[in-house]
Amino acid sequence: MSWFRIRPWGIRLKMTLITLTLIATTTFGSFIVITSVMNDFLLDSLLERGESIAMSAATPAGFNILADNQLALDNLVAKIKESQPDVAYISIVDHKGVILAHSRLSAVGETFADKKGRLIENLRSVKVKEIQSDGVLSYQIKAPVRFADNRVGDVIVGLKTDTMLAARQAAHRRIFWISVLAMSFGAVGTLILASFLTAPIERLAAGVSRLQSGHKNVEIRVTSRDELGELTRSFNEMSKTLLAQQESLKKYSKNLEDSYTSMVRILAAALDARDQYTLGHSERVALLALRIGRKLGLDEQELKDLEIACFLHDIGKIRIPDMILAKTEPLSEKEYEIIKQHPGYGAGILKLSVSLHKYIPAVLQHHEWYNGQGYPNGLKGEQIHLYAQIVAIADCYDAMTTSRPYRTEISESRAAREIEKYKGIRFSPHLVDIFIETLDDFDKEETISFPGGAV
Repeated sequence: MSWFRIRPWGIRLKMTLITLTLIATTTFGSFIVITSVMNDFLLDSLLERGESIAMSAATPAGFNILADNQLALDNLVAKIKESQPDVAYISIVDHKGVILAHSRLSAVGETFADKKGRLIENLRSVKVKEIQSDGVLSYQIKAPVRFADNRVGDVIVGLKTDTMLAARQAAHRRIFWISVLAMSFGAVGTLILASFLTAPIERLAAGVSRLQSGHKNVEIRVTSRDELGELTRSFNEMSKTLLAQQESLKKYSKNLEDSYTSMVRILAAALDARDQYTLGHSERVALLALRIGRKLGLDEQELKDLEIACFLHDIGKIRIPDMILAKTEPLSEKEYEIIKQHPGYGAGILKLSVSLHKYIPAVLQHHEWYNGQGYPNGLKGEQIHLYAQIVAIADCYDAMTTSRPYRTEISESRAAREIEKYKGIRFSPHLVDIFIETLDDFDKEETISFPGGAV
């Protein structure tokens, strides 16, 4: 996964969650405020109606108390109780608290039992008290009955809260569903808004991923004239610039690689030219090795690396004296030990450049034998690098089919038999079979017949 890749729902989800959180917080806060205001309004309405009933009853009650008109008092209480469903009871008492009239007739003549409760209002004209009785909430409103500024009694109204609580619950439900509806519309609107805002960012992220995947001519459609649109246009310009730079870098890299390969070829040719018998040896070894590599199914880059390894396989001989390399007689044991050091010399030279390190195994091991009897480290079998095993076969074959100062070249068929003779001893059996197969596939024009020279 690319370091720049953005999951399609990443930003959209965050934006949606943040916006929905804000909407939910606002809606919940509004719900609390509205319900609180509604509760206060309903309570105030109930108490105002109760105060109005008590105050409106106080005036006629005063005249009837002074006139000792019991029938009128009973009639007044009965009419109020009948016309006001919120009234739980209504009582008219004298200045001593004795009930003169009551919505419950049997209470007349008793002393009014004033229940304890939380005092809500205590004005000169009205007292309002909150009463809890058997878990039921009610309000008691007491209004004085005055005549000629003398208090002759009180009108006491008890208000039920059933209607108010029912209205409150209905209002709460309505506000709740309105809040849910607002949240739903907010959620849908948030998703649409988030999609609208994040779509350009997602397209940009997809464009960057396509660039990283190697696509060319990546261009994103510009859908707006805002900052995101400007960013998209900048991305398209950057994509074109990157494409041009990539093409330029590819050409530069190709030229550099060609120059690098040419320098290696020149170096190998210069090394081969130290002796007229070895001229062209590295190029011929490369040709034979590439035949094996193609049969093995190596890819293009692997074949290039194998070719360079062939050009460099004898680079260590640059440290071998000319008197040994050009000697026309067989080498002495001491001279042979000196020339056996050339793989190590070559590896040491390649270590000086990091870019050449990958060729060290082929250069160092191309004189190792499959049975472990080679040099310099006595490796055997698959311990030997594949390129070194291929170079060993091509190197030996070319050496046998070209003239040496101390012997003449042998025929290609005889050289092939010699290679087969050492199958499993000096060379990999599998690679020998492939090599012989490549020789059989040669056309007459492709036959290896280069100018001779010893290696």
